[in-house]
Amino acid sequence: MSENTSLIEFASKGEGTLVAFFEQMASDIGDAQHEILNELARAMTERGWVQPVDAVVKKLSEHTSEEKVQAALAELEHRRLVKINRAENRFESLLGTLSVTRTAHRGHLSSGVDVFTFGGFDQLTLNHTLLKDVDVFTTCANSGQEIRLKIAGDQIVESNISGVAGFLATWDGKQPLEEVAANSNLFASDADLEAWQEKHPDIDGMGLPGDLFLWVGMSAAQELGGARFKLIGHSE
Repeated sequence: MSENTSLIEFASKGEGTLVAFFEQMASDIGDAQHEILNELARAMTERGWVQPVDAVVKKLSEHTSEEKVQAALAELEHRRLVKINRAENRFESLLGTLSVTRTAHRGHLSSGVDVFTFGGFDQLTLNHTLLKDVDVFTTCANSGQEIRLKIAGDQIVESNISGVAGFLATWDGKQPLEEVAANSNLFASDADLEAWQEKHPDIDGMGLPGDLFLWVGMSAAQELGGARFKLIGHSE
């Protein structure tokens, strides 16, 4: 991102801010912006990486002007929907959750491709964002215990542990989306969730102990993933 790039701010709506933001952005942006997001999402889904910024611009400029593509890309930066390292000519993230580089939170898509998120909770949104079932590989944010989940459709169908818990951080409309994602974690137990919350009293959000996680947590993940899907317009 350029030092001169201003970032849009969004009125806080409590726990519903993220979903409301993505739905509003999907409504507000134009075809050129949707096309860029679609191109980046397809690249990540089909091969797990994206080309340098100038190569993406060149490809999309084949049937429109480069000036229009550059303007659309700048608009996406302003709206926090892509993050770009201009000095290194590379994309860093998509939709504030998908990291172009490896992180500790890996989602193995049913297409055979690995994608990475900034936090564990967002891995639960991948199947509704990218329309692929996903195997989740992450660690408990408190104990470091390995967590492996298989998500098919709307459900967790396999898990290496019982009693998975979660935390969904609340966005204030100003904080970097990547930080919100990094604060939205998975936990190996309710005790781990409680311990982490005690260590981080400054992070607002919704704690999801095991008895709520499979219902409320997965429902929240599906809603968030669906809102992001509206932005990328990705299809089979």
